[in-house]
Amino acid sequence: MSGTADDGRLAPHGGTLVDRFAAEAEQERLRARAETLTRIALDARERADLELIATGAASPLTGFLGSADYRHVLAELRLRDGTVWPLPLTLAVDDETRARLRVGSEAALVHAGRLWGVLEVEEIFQRDPLEESRAVYGTEDPSHPGVAYLLDRPRTLVAGPVTVLPLPDDLPFAAHRLTPRALRARIAERGWRSVAGFQTRNPIHRAHEHLTKLALEMADGLVIHPLVGETKDDDVPASVRFQAYEVLLEKYYPPERTLLAAFPAAMRYAGPREALFHAIVRKNYGIDRLIVGRDHAGVGRFYGPLDAQRIFDRFTRAELGVEPLRLEPTFFCRACDALASTRTCAHGRESRVELSGTRVREILRAGGRLPSQFTRPEVARVLRAHYGGPSAAPTPRVRATGGFIVWFTGLSGAGKTTLAEALRRELGPVRPVEVLDGDEVRTHLSKGLGFSREDRDTNIDRIGYVARLLARNGVAVVTAAIAPYAAARDEVRRRAQADGIPFVEVFADASLEALAARDVKGLYQKALAGEIAHFTGVSDPYEAPEAPDVVVRSDRETVEESLDLIWAALESRGLVAAIAEERAS
Repeated sequence: MSGTADDGRLAPHGGTLVDRFAAEAEQERLRARAETLTRIALDARERADLELIATGAASPLTGFLGSADYRHVLAELRLRDGTVWPLPLTLAVDDETRARLRVGSEAALVHAGRLWGVLEVEEIFQRDPLEESRAVYGTEDPSHPGVAYLLDRPRTLVAGPVTVLPLPDDLPFAAHRLTPRALRARIAERGWRSVAGFQTRNPIHRAHEHLTKLALEMADGLVIHPLVGETKDDDVPASVRFQAYEVLLEKYYPPERTLLAAFPAAMRYAGPREALFHAIVRKNYGIDRLIVGRDHAGVGRFYGPLDAQRIFDRFTRAELGVEPLRLEPTFFCRACDALASTRTCAHGRESRVELSGTRVREILRAGGRLPSQFTRPEVARVLRAHYGGPSAAPTPRVRATGGFIVWFTGLSGAGKTTLAEALRRELGPVRPVEVLDGDEVRTHLSKGLGFSREDRDTNIDRIGYVARLLARNGVAVVTAAIAPYAAARDEVRRRAQADGIPFVEVFADASLEALAARDVKGLYQKALAGEIAHFTGVSDPYEAPEAPDVVVRSDRETVEESLDLIWAALESRGLVAAIAEERAS
């Protein structure tokens, strides 16, 4: 089989991109005929398989497998004509339905009360669910979700070609549910000659983001192709995952080189066979290389970590027409301060930021924050809203083994006090925390000081002294003062560090135009008009930090977004920890 079609594009599997949709002129006759036929009720997996067949994603299949193809797939991972095909796409019927079917007749295919198409019954045969389990899943263990599925389904299978009605407009992710022809057209419009694909049933965290960008270095374009069919109950719902994909791609991927599309298949958790299936089907979508990581499509401990990669070695590139990108799993290494893999990192597991799906769910359900090295803050917010509910306030767990100082600096109205109070609410439930607000300190501690440089520096020195005193006694101290002069701020940091107190400087940045627009008292306008003397940022200087630990943009970010950045800095310094880490310690 050639790897490309006559026009130079990637050839579909088997050479022809199948289309099993009824022609427009035939659709009404098909609906009328279906009213008279025996009805076969599809489950969620079978309905997903039907969509794959109809759209050509499952090319060269034109219907559900007959016994000869079925036996060859189980024994040889091939159809009876020798075409590589690893998974049996079959249609099961109960005994009552079986009694009404005849070879040569037709049957209506329905799911959730909706007519999807018609099957021409070519064969009716029996399967052994344990034999299929051993062949496809490598086990008879009913704790495997694929085995459990087979044991719960009827043994009688019906085979034959299908004719399918147009897909409903109200299917989930309709805007992203691109058929192989539609996705190939998008790829052609962009002029991509090489296309990498990423299959996932999970949110994309930093490690997977890194893998996709490595793949993008090797191809003209990247298709993020998450599976949106049926998965296990404890997997993140597709609707939530898609929100996370959209916010991630919007901010962190080049739009001209990246596409997001929904893959309508159901998960089988068939490990190596399903990895091969995912690659072949993506070829039909126009993707010529697929990221295949460790334990791709695996579950529990049923497969070896490299089984999904090694299965490709059983076939030639000419047979497959699609290349597996065998990338090592990555993680954030605290010692390297970078994303790395076991091939590039010299440090042990204790240095890695790695969380299982179970651990992630535990953290989020408890209201904790995911480490920024593990996931992007935008993705974390989507997941936190799902697991904690839209109104759930995050209540992280904090290591209360020593004090530290979070020093906010920025112009008046830049959000220092708002963010300081938000951070206090995060820290307060589980450790002592105090906020030293610049206005309150001037009222109670620095009364009588003016706004000369000397007086301003004295005020900052006093705030720094009180902050160090509190921090030495285990208090998390959050300060919110303009602190306009770099030298005074640097001296406060130097003294804190000399005392062994962690110091995190947060620059609350915002444009002067935004500050003036949000100033309800009109002070900025008066200062700009020359009516107020010694107004920092207008008639008095403000020296912005050259290397702050955190920069937040209150004119562009929500409080929650800024708080995520601050929290990430505290996590990276080991000053706060998510609930799962605290329990482990």
